Amino acid sequence: MSVVRRYPLIAFFVLAYAFSWWPWLLYALDLIPGYIVGFGPFLAALVVLGPTRGKAGILGLLKAMVRWRVGLVWYAAALLLPVGVALGATVLNVLLGAPAPTSAELGAWPGLVTTYFLLLLITGIGGAWEEPGWRGYALPSLQAGRSALSASLILGVVWAFWHLPLMVYGTVPWSDIAYVTVVSVVYAWLFNNTGGACCSRCCFTP
Repeated sequence: MSVVRRYPLIAFFVLAYAFSWWPWLLYALDLIPGYIVGFGPFLAALVVLGPTRGKAGILGLLKAMVRWRVGLVWYAAALLLPVGVALGATVLNVLLGAPAPTSAELGAWPGLVTTYFLLLLITGIGGAWEEPGWRGYALPSLQAGRSALSASLILGVVWAFWHLPLMVYGTVPWSDIAYVTVVSVVYAWLFNNTGGACCSRCCFTP
């Protein structure tokens, strides 16, 4: 606990990886079906907040997770900006020589509309349990003494490599390192402009 109190942010990152990656070895030995735990960053935030900020810190994070009152324009931005980033990444991949999306892949895009609304309305699915840790705890801590851009880029790199087990097993492509880092900047902008409300409801990982 003394180490956590002295280096809370580093402790959070280490615990976020540890709490999320522990099934990886067991999966490699065919003992369990999954290899990453999505709520690891959230649990890490709670563990660090306990000895550093006490009950008030934990309650503050939990309250931010259910804060709804932001302008409609920010809900629209939270829904549409990740789509724009994904489309831009797709176009850039094709321009750099990657194969163009197939007709079957393009036909699946309309299904994202219902997925987005489902993720928005139901807390705890998708990447929602990551966000209280990444944006709810780590981003404000990183922004203490840093610009929002620098903080979001640092967090983006840490967040991107948190997906390493998914990349190793081909669940997500390695190019997501760049994609997630860019998305981290977008999410930080949304988080800051909604007064921190965008930590699990608006900012989700599609």
